[in-house]
Amino acid sequence: MKKSTLLPAIATAAVGATAVAAVAMAGILAKRRRVHVTCKPFYREATRCFKIPGLNDGFVPQDLFYLDDEKTWLFSGYQANRKPSPIFQVREDGTVLRHEVLLPDGSLYRGHGAAITAAGPLVFLTVRDGFVALDRATLAAADDGETLRAIGHRTVPLMPAFMNVQKDMLYIGEFQHRGLYPTPKSHWLRCPSGETNTALVYAYAPHAHGPFGFGEHPAAVYSIPGNVQGLCVTPDGNIVLSLSWGLGDAEVRVYDPAHAHRGGSYLVEGHHCPLYFLDDATLVQTLTVPPMAEGIDEHDGQVYLANESASNLYLLGKFYDGGYVYSFPES
Repeated sequence: MKKSTLLPAIATAAVGATAVAAVAMAGILAKRRRVHVTCKPFYREATRCFKIPGLNDGFVPQDLFYLDDEKTWLFSGYQANRKPSPIFQVREDGTVLRHEVLLPDGSLYRGHGAAITAAGPLVFLTVRDGFVALDRATLAAADDGETLRAIGHRTVPLMPAFMNVQKDMLYIGEFQHRGLYPTPKSHWLRCPSGETNTALVYAYAPHAHGPFGFGEHPAAVYSIPGNVQGLCVTPDGNIVLSLSWGLGDAEVRVYDPAHAHRGGSYLVEGHHCPLYFLDDATLVQTLTVPPMAEGIDEHDGQVYLANESASNLYLLGKFYDGGYVYSFPES
């Protein structure tokens, strides 16, 4: 009988797969040890609050926002399995509600879920060219699994990667990474402190007759560095940015806009907007945080941070408690 080569081939493949898995696990454990060393000040000061929803069901979180009146956290993101992108509510008692969103054209939302925030009676969710608005009361009353319909859409003159309503101002900004996520060269600005910032934030002031309660044009433009994933504003007016890319340690940077250099004006759709630089000259604090930090929000004097690393798409964060929201003081 001819000797079969099938079993040895299977055995060789199994050994190879085991070796690859062992190498991957060794890399993960090494990364876990390094994160706990480099992020030691963060873990010492931060409070582990509650689990991020949907991580074991394909959800990749991108942002969070606290609804004060409802005492509810909102989460936006996308589904790694290409299903419609959900939003989540996490209530004060720990109840988790999952919703899909119908866009104004009637299609299910399948976007990146880069940011979610709220102002007055509306909740805003980013789309590729701006954001859509949901009725806040309808969302608050919705049951788990109920689909929500967007009631309007606003375009903005940049591709939104993060968004937040803080101190009645709507901030919406873009993400830049060399090569993979370019921004227009007109957004690359030389800072007074010498470095070049490669992205912009537009800040819209309240306006009773403007789109969704905000002005037609930005009240201010901020020049910011690349790799920014989220923005919030502290009670004393400092602007906080979260920056991350890939598996490297992420950062939370605190800037003092009161000392931001006025750089003349920046032209946005024919309108001259005051321009300010968030650069080394206005940087007051940098905190190293675990990899894949995403959206941030300010609530009750604390900065809250979401992270995508413990999603099933990336897994890494499952080895260093990346599946939790953390809060920490600004300074």
